[in-house]
Amino acid sequence: MKITKKLLAVLLCVVMAFSAMTAAFTVAAKDEVVPVVFVPGIGQSQTYKYDDEGNVVADWNLLHINTDFDSFGIGDWINLVKFVVEFIGSIALQKDIIPSSSIDNVLEIFFADHLSDENGNPINNVVTPLHTYPVSEYDEEARDIFDDRIPCDFLLEEIGEENVYCYNYPVFSNADKNAVGLNDFIENVVLKQTGASKVILVPMSMGASVVNNYLNQYPDAGRVEKVISIVGAWDGSDVFGDLMLADFDDNAPAMVYTNLLGELGFVDPYVGSIINIAARILPKQELRNILDDIVDSLVRTLFLENTSFLSLCPSGRYEEFAAKYLQGEDMADVKAQTDRYAAAQANLEERLMYQQNTYGTEFYFISGYNLAFGDEDYGFFKFFETYDTTNSDEIIQISSTAPGTSFVPAGQSFDADYIADPAHNVSPDGSIDASTCYFEDTSWYFEGQKHELTDNNTALSLAFEIALGNIHSVKDCEDTYPQFNESRFVRRLTRDYLPDAATIDRSTLEAEDAAKLDKAVADAEAMMARTINDRDEDDKIIFALKDLLIELNVKYNIWEDRYQPEVEDPTMEAVELVLGIVSDVLVKIFGQKGFADFWSFLPIA
Repeated sequence: MKITKKLLAVLLCVVMAFSAMTAAFTVAAKDEVVPVVFVPGIGQSQTYKYDDEGNVVADWNLLHINTDFDSFGIGDWINLVKFVVEFIGSIALQKDIIPSSSIDNVLEIFFADHLSDENGNPINNVVTPLHTYPVSEYDEEARDIFDDRIPCDFLLEEIGEENVYCYNYPVFSNADKNAVGLNDFIENVVLKQTGASKVILVPMSMGASVVNNYLNQYPDAGRVEKVISIVGAWDGSDVFGDLMLADFDDNAPAMVYTNLLGELGFVDPYVGSIINIAARILPKQELRNILDDIVDSLVRTLFLENTSFLSLCPSGRYEEFAAKYLQGEDMADVKAQTDRYAAAQANLEERLMYQQNTYGTEFYFISGYNLAFGDEDYGFFKFFETYDTTNSDEIIQISSTAPGTSFVPAGQSFDADYIADPAHNVSPDGSIDASTCYFEDTSWYFEGQKHELTDNNTALSLAFEIALGNIHSVKDCEDTYPQFNESRFVRRLTRDYLPDAATIDRSTLEAEDAAKLDKAVADAEAMMARTINDRDEDDKIIFALKDLLIELNVKYNIWEDRYQPEVEDPTMEAVELVLGIVSDVLVKIFGQKGFADFWSFLPIA
C-alpha cells in the first residue's frame, strides 16, 4: 500500500511537472515570433550587370535599355542600320515594309540584359541578388534599397529586424523557378535561421503571382501561417493582357492624332503636339500595323522565355494568348508551364480555401480601387481596350487584387436596387461589391488609391497590425481601419518634407516662421497618426508643409537644389503655344488620319 501511495505521488509529480512544462511550451508557442517574408513586385528588387572583371557596369529596378554602344558588335550595327533604312522606306512608300525579324533584332540589341536562355537564365552577366539572411544583416546599399521600397520601420521594431526577410527575384525570369526558389528560401533559409515552423508571406503586386505559383506547386508544405497581399496580382492584370494581345482601345487614334496626349497627362503638351504632327507621316492603318508588329515582337522577344510576365495574363484571356503565341513544338515547354499556372489562377478560390481549411492559413487582401487604367500616372494605359471598363488601382483590376470582388467601371455606380440589397456589401462610392470577394471579412479597400500602395502609411500600418496578430478581420477594426477607406499619398512627405524640415535650425528663423514650421510639422505628424484617411484634407496638410518649405527657402536660402519656386519659361510657353496651334489646325484639316489618308475626304475619292 505504501509503495502504491509513493508510486501515485511520483506519478502525480510527473503529471504536474509535465503540465507545467506543457503550459510553458504553450506560452512560448504563443509568444513565438513568426518571421515575415516580403515577396516584392515589379520595380522593388535591384538588378546588377557585371563586366568580365566583376565590376558593376549598370543597375536598375525594372527595365534596362542597353545603350552601351561600345558593346555592340558589327552584326548589331548592321541590324540597326537595316531597321533605320526600312523605317525611312516605310515613310517614303507610305507603307509598312519593316519585317518582324528587323524589329526582333533591334529589341534584342536594346533589351539584351532582359533576355533569357531556354533554361530561364540571363544570357548576359546579370544578377538580382537574393539575400539569404534577414534584413538585420543587409549591407548599407541593400538596406537603403529595402527601406526605400518597402518602408516597414514599425514592423521591424516590433518583431526585430532578424525576423524580417525579403525574397528578391528577377522581374524578367522563369515563373516556376521563382516558385521553387521561394520554397527553398522558406525551408532552408528562413525556417532554419529562425527556428520557426511557419512564415508570414507579404506579396506585393507581381509578388502575388510568385506566391500563387508556390502554393500551387507546394500545396501541402504547410509552412504559411498568413498571406497578407498588398495590391497583389492574383489573376494577372487586364492591361497587361491588352498589351500582350495588342488590344487597343477604339479611342486610341484620337490620343495620337489630337492633343489628347498632352491633355490627359501622357506627356508634356508640347511633346503631345509633336507626336500628333509626326504620327501623321504614316497612314493610319500602316501606323497601326507597325504598332502591332512592335507589340508582337515584344511578346516573342521578352515575354515568352520570361514566363514570370506570362503569369500576369488573366486566366480568362489565357486561351486566346496561348492560341496566338504558344503553338508548336518549340513552345511546348513554355505552354506546359503556363497551362499549369492558368489552371491555378482559374481555381484560385478552391486552392486558397484548401490552404485555409487544411493548414489554417489566413488570407488578407489590401487593395486600391475606383481608378481606370492610366487615370493618373500611367497615361499610356489609356491606349488599351479595358482602360475605361475596369475598376482598378491604375494597374491591376480589383477582382485580381481582392479576388472575386465585383465591380462596375471606375467612376460609375451599381444601380440603386443592387446597392439596397442587404446581401451586397457595396463601397460608399457604389463602384465595387465586397460581398463577392473570396475573403470578404479579411479584405480592405482604399478608394482612389494608386498601385504604389507603399505611399499610403495607413495601408501599410494595417498590414503590419495583421502580421502582428492584432487584427484578424474587418470586424476587429471598424473604427480604426474601416473596410472602405480613402487613399493617401505620403511618399514625398515622409521621404523629403518631414526629414528636411527636421534639419532646419529653428534658431536661424524668425520666431513667427519657426512657429509656422513647427505647426506644419505637427499637423503632418498628426495626420500620419490618423488611420481614417481624408484625401482632400491630407493633401492640404502635405502641400501646406511643402509650400512653407519653399517660402522659407526663398527667405533664408536654406537649400540651393530644391524647394525653389516654379518659374515659367516664356520660351517654352511660346513653343507650346505654336505647336498647339499647328496641332489643332491639323486636327481640323485631317481629323484622326495620316497625311496620306487625306485623299479620302476629296470628292474624287
